[in-house]
Amino acid sequence: MDDVSCEVYRIIGETLRVPPEELGPDLPIRAIPNAESIKMLTVILKVEKQFDIEIPDEATFGLATVGQFDELVQILAAERATAIAR
Repeated sequence: MDDVSCEVYRIIGETLRVPPEELGPDLPIRAIPNAESIKMLTVILKVEKQFDIEIPDEATFGLATVGQFDELVQILAAERATAIAR
């Protein structure tokens, strides 16, 4: 797992009070204890702040698993890094 993924899983685990090792890429987000809307919004805000990205609202509605969320953050963080490098 790379640094971005480790941080994404850490933020999810810390915010939802679930050990990160219990989170897997195929785990449905809705199956995570404490994953109600307000806490997931907190996860999104923390991830956005950590990686200096903006996660589009419409993108979050299509995410079903932890892995899909991680993949989206990976893509946005890579785009951000590329934009900064220019």
